[in-house]
Amino acid sequence: MAKPITTIQKQMVTEEEKREKTIEELKASLTEKEKAVHELLSIVEELHKSGLLEAANAMLKAREDIAKIVIGQANRKPVTTMITHVIGIAQLFANLDPQLTSKLLESTASGFAEAYKQTKETGKKIGIFDLLKAINDPDINRAIRFILSSLKEIGKRLHDDKS
Repeated sequence: MAKPITTIQKQMVTEEEKREKTIEELKASLTEKEKAVHELLSIVEELHKSGLLEAANAMLKAREDIAKIVIGQANRKPVTTMITHVIGIAQLFANLDPQLTSKLLESTASGFAEAYKQTKETGKKIGIFDLLKAINDPDINRAIRFILSSLKEIGKRLHDDKS
């Protein structure tokens, strides 16, 4: 009959065996991903030729100094003000109806283009009576009503800010 096992002996793996195993795993991985490795090496070679690899290496070595400079510049009043404006504009656009905004921008762009074309073709001066006659035009009247309504709403909001 067999003797009972009373002790378990651990297999001790030497550093050399660990290295050999790691090298074999790397070889297998490189063989499996040969195409990707070639592409990666090609990219690294192009970065080296263009000098970008050297620049990136220098930036990595000086990362703490660069971080201090970037943080110092980002904390300046003009930069924080600009960021606040960008956030405000983003909030404004988020609150607008996209279809309405699209129609308004499209109308404005085509209106400006047509106005430029007509102004260039006609060098005629506009007098007071021409302005009074133009007010009766339904399109002009609609645009004037839009502008006046916009100004009224802006004025209301400005008054509310005072309070």
